Amino acid sequence: MSLPADFDLKERVRASVDIVDVVGSTLELQPAGRNFVTRCPWHNDRRPSLTINQERQTWKCWVCDIGGDIFSYVMQRDGVDFPTALRSLAELAGIEVDEFRGKKTVFGSPDDKATLLAAMKLVSDAYFEQLESGKSDDSKIAREYLASRGIDDENRKRFHVGFSPESWSFAVDLLRKKNFSGEVAEAAGLAIARNGGGHYDRFRGRLMFPIHDLQDRPISLGGRVIPAIASKRGDDGGGAKYINGPETRLFRKSHQLYGLQLAREAIRRSGEVLVMEGYTDVVAARQAGVESAVAVLGTALGEDHIKLLKRFSKRVVLVLDGDTAGQTRADQVLDLFVRADVDLRVLTLPEGSDPADFLASHGRSNFDELVAKAPDALEHKLNRLTDGVDVTNDTHQVTTAIESLLGIVAQVPSHASSGMALKVDQLMLRMSRTFGITAERLNQRLEQLRKAKSSSRSYTKKANPTVRRVNAPPPSKQPTRPAPSSRPLDPNDAFAEASDYDPDLGDYGVTNGGIGNATAIVAEAAPLDRLTPLSGVDRELFETLIESPALAAMAVESIDPDWFESNTAKMLLSAYQDLDLDGRDLSVDSLLLVLENELLKNQVVTLEERVRRRGSQSTQTPEQRYATIILSYRQREILEEKSRQIAKLETLALAEDEEEALLKSLFDAERSRHAIDD
Repeated sequence: MSLPADFDLKERVRASVDIVDVVGSTLELQPAGRNFVTRCPWHNDRRPSLTINQERQTWKCWVCDIGGDIFSYVMQRDGVDFPTALRSLAELAGIEVDEFRGKKTVFGSPDDKATLLAAMKLVSDAYFEQLESGKSDDSKIAREYLASRGIDDENRKRFHVGFSPESWSFAVDLLRKKNFSGEVAEAAGLAIARNGGGHYDRFRGRLMFPIHDLQDRPISLGGRVIPAIASKRGDDGGGAKYINGPETRLFRKSHQLYGLQLAREAIRRSGEVLVMEGYTDVVAARQAGVESAVAVLGTALGEDHIKLLKRFSKRVVLVLDGDTAGQTRADQVLDLFVRADVDLRVLTLPEGSDPADFLASHGRSNFDELVAKAPDALEHKLNRLTDGVDVTNDTHQVTTAIESLLGIVAQVPSHASSGMALKVDQLMLRMSRTFGITAERLNQRLEQLRKAKSSSRSYTKKANPTVRRVNAPPPSKQPTRPAPSSRPLDPNDAFAEASDYDPDLGDYGVTNGGIGNATAIVAEAAPLDRLTPLSGVDRELFETLIESPALAAMAVESIDPDWFESNTAKMLLSAYQDLDLDGRDLSVDSLLLVLENELLKNQVVTLEERVRRRGSQSTQTPEQRYATIILSYRQREILEEKSRQIAKLETLALAEDEEEALLKSLFDAERSRHAIDD
């Protein structure tokens, strides 16, 4: 069985649309730590109880006991089924739905994502072995060049740096031996089609830097020229310094950052991410102990990059080479960061140096000092606009500077954080002092620009049926959810943990139809009317699988669905099995994508939150808990079989030999349960 092509569509849509933007388009969001909160529209919410987790791209109202991902939010908000929510969000993101429809792929096809992942890993590993072995003269030159750049063996291995031989067909031949066609090599971005037929390698005689996704799977490659090898073939210029893999089904430059899979935990710990310009900068930074560094991949920072970065940190430091081009790049992205309510700092290195050079020459402590002193991007912009300007007499330049800065500030979202609001206030005061204009006049002009932008957005929404459809109010006739029970909340009830937040329950807005307009529209492929919250050992199992996805691969092989007491557990295991059969990773993100039922999505988000809160309090590792859980299931199975056998003894008239055999089987089962020997 293979997952439908819709999985790839869902994956792309989720990466392209931020849940904060979708919720914030109709509800007023307030920052709350690393999350956002708002008043839940599905009950009479006296204080914000709807939580939006931007990092995990999930939402939850603990009072209504509803939650999930961006798809289930639109289903809940608009009263629609999953396909409609998917199509609406795809249209909002500008993604063509029909190109994903009706594609039935098989392993080995250039349209099959699992095939491309396997091909990419095979070649990436082969390039790594070429550099690791150092058997050829060219690979030795590559090792020497890497060492000359100050990169040691530990970090070469950490980033899986490799070498592509001076061959037109190294990768193509390797793939062909493993039954991957030339078309697969081309679709993965590893080869280029010849005009007369056949394929040749995209990368030759270069240092190879694999680009990994957040599941740590290689999805593309970047190659850096090695001057000595380029010179050997008579190409003293070496061609392009960097060659990046093309856009493929696996890789989109605007959605990926080099090194993020290694840096994300450090970014979460520090609350800060450093964005650099090249692969070697990131590797050198990591080697120097700067673990929160990433790099763009042959393209400028864009909105999709910022959405990705926001999931891990609200503070971004743009590390620029000390040249004019670097300053221009900072100017180009400033408004994007302001609109996204991200704290952007700009670190400009001394002219002529890049991060790798600076760290090698000046060390980690001096680099850290520059990072700490990096000015806020708005302040950086003001300094740039007023550099060399006579603010007393050059009226034209002053007017241009004011309009430019206020135009950027006008894009700060209404739900901006208190930190952003404070920065805007400080900027307005500094502008007032710098330009000799009262803060009142500046604020009046700012308000005019905000109103103009608001009017422009309103017109766009009216003229664009896609936006109107996505943000449409819920239909008047729709199924509704029952009001929450007034019984005391059970702390062991996975679907009833509002007590942890102690919300004001208030009036639930109960109507004849139920609670407000909260819907319970679900897919019809299973007995969803009998879905119940997970409890006991079933809940422990799926919490463990969510905490340690590697164990999910074991679970799909070893667990019998009949062990479960609820349809909820059976359906979650089935979802894991589908993902495993299709070669997908078994992370929470993938699980939420494959599930199209609101109740199941809510269950997964609830379990994930329980895991997060538990943190390191558990005395057992996930592996130990998993072993204990499996033992519990097996013991329960033995007890159930014993009960069936006893019932059979009590109700059936058995012959003496049959009764003796049955008693012996009961004894054997009991001995097995207590692990006693003959």
